[in-house]
Amino acid sequence: MMEATTRRYSWRRELWLLMAAGCAASGCLIPQDDTLLDAVPDFMNRPPRIIDSLVAPQQRFISDFGADGCDLTFEVAVEDPDVDDRIVVHWYVDYNPQDPRGPYRQYELASTREPRRSDRGTLLISLASANNPLSTPGPHLVEALVTDAELVDRVVRPRPVQLPDGTTINNPGFVVTYSWVVNTVQGDCR
Repeated sequence: MMEATTRRYSWRRELWLLMAAGCAASGCLIPQDDTLLDAVPDFMNRPPRIIDSLVAPQQRFISDFGADGCDLTFEVAVEDPDVDDRIVVHWYVDYNPQDPRGPYRQYELASTREPRRSDRGTLLISLASANNPLSTPGPHLVEALVTDAELVDRVVRPRPVQLPDGTTINNPGFVVTYSWVVNTVQGDCR
């Protein structure tokens, strides 16, 4: 008789342990806050992208600028999933962080209400023009910084966004870059 009681007790204990394990594995249901949103929140900003196949010139190292031609055009094509973003291409030539200066040129891309912008950020360098940043023989670095936010000293500033509850968050801005190394040589451009 003792053995039957022990078996029944053991069976109840196993059932209780199995139910407790099932509850622990399923997690606890905690009531959630039932505050309703007044409006759908804005999407967080997504980064723009430079389309590599549409960049000009395609080669990143230009070894003899000035030998065969006096003009060189740099172009970047951009797409951004946030079609209303203001996209600006900042062109830098031989940027020196020890002596930071603003961009050599800036170009704002018009919004087409589609991810791919129809115009391109373009920089034309002519060795025949005065004050040309590539006129000195030797290597030079040409950079295109594409941003969808304010750019201060080559650093992106996030945009503060006020939420319906009165709190403020920072919506990040992004910058993407493309660069070329240009070796200027003595030629007949002047």
